[in-house]
Amino acid sequence: MNFADNIVVGAKVRMWKLGERLKDFFEEEYGVSNVVATVILVLIVVLIISVFWEQLSKWLSEMMKKIFDPNAVPKKEDL
Repeated sequence: MNFADNIVVGAKVRMWKLGERLKDFFEEEYGVSNVVATVILVLIVVLIISVFWEQLSKWLSEMMKKIFDPNAVPKKEDL
């Protein structure tokens, strides 16, 4: 075999092994439950952010104004 054939055969073997690992991952009960738990946690975080979006955006804009406003002088209660 020449060099190009070795590369092609190696790539095919790696792809076959990847397919087997993915198939095993989705067949295992533990792997799928971890994926489901991760998706649920992401959904919960997105829902919490959407509920408090107005307060978060107001807070962030005030913080950015305090940080980047060169004319802003800190008040006594901010110190």
